[in-house]
Amino acid sequence: MQYRIIVLAIFSLAVLSSKAQSINSPYSTYAIGDLEHRFYDKTAGIANAGTALMSNPFHLLNKNPASMAGLERSVLLGNATFVARTVSYAGTPITSDNNTGRDFFIKNFSMAIKLNNFWTSGISLMPYSYVNYSYRSKLNIEGSTENYDALYEGDGGIYNVSWNNAFNVGKHLSLGLRTSLLTGSVNQTESLETAYTSDPIETKRKDYYNKFRFEYGAIYSTKLGKDWSVSLGGRFAAKTDLNREKSVTIMQGNTTIRKEEVLANDIFTLPMSFDLGLAVISKGRTTYSVDYTYQDWAANGVRGSNWSTINSYRISAGVQMSNLVEQWNMKFEKSYMQVGGYFNRSYLRVNNTPIDEVGATIGYGGYLSGKMSYGLALEAGRRGTIANNLIKETFVQLSFRFSFREFLYSKGRKYD
Repeated sequence: MQYRIIVLAIFSLAVLSSKAQSINSPYSTYAIGDLEHRFYDKTAGIANAGTALMSNPFHLLNKNPASMAGLERSVLLGNATFVARTVSYAGTPITSDNNTGRDFFIKNFSMAIKLNNFWTSGISLMPYSYVNYSYRSKLNIEGSTENYDALYEGDGGIYNVSWNNAFNVGKHLSLGLRTSLLTGSVNQTESLETAYTSDPIETKRKDYYNKFRFEYGAIYSTKLGKDWSVSLGGRFAAKTDLNREKSVTIMQGNTTIRKEEVLANDIFTLPMSFDLGLAVISKGRTTYSVDYTYQDWAANGVRGSNWSTINSYRISAGVQMSNLVEQWNMKFEKSYMQVGGYFNRSYLRVNNTPIDEVGATIGYGGYLSGKMSYGLALEAGRRGTIANNLIKETFVQLSFRFSFREFLYSKGRKYD
């Protein structure tokens, strides 16, 4: 057990310390960057349609904080997910030098334990948003008639460090509370090149965010006859004002023109959001799941010269087919296959055009031993459009999830 915890601790540090990825993400230029709408758990193969699904003794689900109530008492369960992604870009601003990108990173670390018959507690570390872009533009300096070459590079993001608690309320209902510390910085470096200096003038802007946020979840499950069961799930987060500190540093070569200076302290508002989910299970083998997510970004009124925030929503659905075997007079899932799809309207409108994303997923998972399991999920999709001088991204990504379970204490239990 000890070596597994050490390995997962390393994974968690990698999640927290990971900065921008080498993949250029053009739409992360705006607001707080690209919002992460995936959860990188077992539901990855069904397009993350997991709001109404409970965790089970072998799989920890992250989307709904109430789902942890399905774990087994006294068993520590953990997840870590690796993701490899490749992207191709199309549109007027794209050339042969910047039309592809690829990377490999860690996206999720989580673990939980059911402490008694009604209370489950755990932690998770995942990105909330991420920023990575690089582009060139012409810049006009006030008082000058000349336009200068400027390189803009962005990195950083906001990270979600959470303490999750779930409670069994009777046989059919579970409730959950996720307490999250949202923290991180969105950074931009402007490099201005002129004919009058050998070194570019670098202006580094940093917006640092932090605030606690609370999410509430519920799942209600019941039988429908002998072979069918149904569950309804919901998740809600109220509007949250993130604290924001804006600072700037200006340098030229090794010379500091302006030391890091705080320009302003204000807030950036995350909107009210909710998720609704429905799952239907047939004979414990086939699971049909559908989710709807809504975020009220338009109420914030955040906008720039050619963009604004709009209400966002996501619709996802999937099917999972489980291969069940009998052991100790009980049925266990030996392996599973999944398929799913989704449509995501992002929180951005750029050049008067909503930035939409659509994709499809397939997944497969099984067990490496009695205490270790794995899951593979392949996702392909596109985001954006080439209309109105925008950029279309076509992507494929493969995620590998490693999970482990370990008994921490047991009252006389003699088997796994």
